[in-house]
Amino acid sequence: MNKTDALETIKEAWDDVSLSLGEKIIQISTAYYAAGLDISGTSAYIHTTESELNSLLELSEFDDEIIDAISRVNPPKTTWTVLSSASDEEVEHALKLLDARGQEGKRADSPDELVYYAMIEVSGPTVEQKVGNLSGDTLKHALKKGTDFGALSDWDTKFLKSIAAQKKRGKVLSEKQINSLTRILSKLVDNDVIKHDSIDGDQDICDEILEALER
Repeated sequence: MNKTDALETIKEAWDDVSLSLGEKIIQISTAYYAAGLDISGTSAYIHTTESELNSLLELSEFDDEIIDAISRVNPPKTTWTVLSSASDEEVEHALKLLDARGQEGKRADSPDELVYYAMIEVSGPTVEQKVGNLSGDTLKHALKKGTDFGALSDWDTKFLKSIAAQKKRGKVLSEKQINSLTRILSKLVDNDVIKHDSIDGDQDICDEILEALER
């Protein structure tokens, strides 16, 4: 299959409302990998985001039974990224909760929040999840301490200040932001700014950050 044919096949499958999610996953991923396409060009051609398309492609890496289960429950696009990073057991548990939620008409949690908490129930939070859940006040303290110790670059300082403010406003961090935040906090640990035997009267905050980083 050449790239032009593959792009057209993917667009047709993406737009076809009669296809199940499982059929979309199989048809789109098969055409995508067979033609050696790239995310940016393909997502632009079918008028979606790179993140959304990449999540669907990652769902194709599950075995057929899991894909069939995903297709039956038909979770919304907002859950695809979280599901694609989960283990088989986590996906199965999350799908059961999503299915029950749909049958009972519950709307207390958004679908992506439900999947997130289902994953935690099975295996506990990941480092990325724990770092992403650190409060704005905790990050503000890390910023002040990092600045006092001269352990942060100008970029790190500006980034951490921005993230602390965003968290205090209730912002959910992106994967890229969490990766950068993890790097900066790890840097503070490596430079003995955040440590287990702090003499600065902030051991609770240090322990919170160290626990999030699993250090």
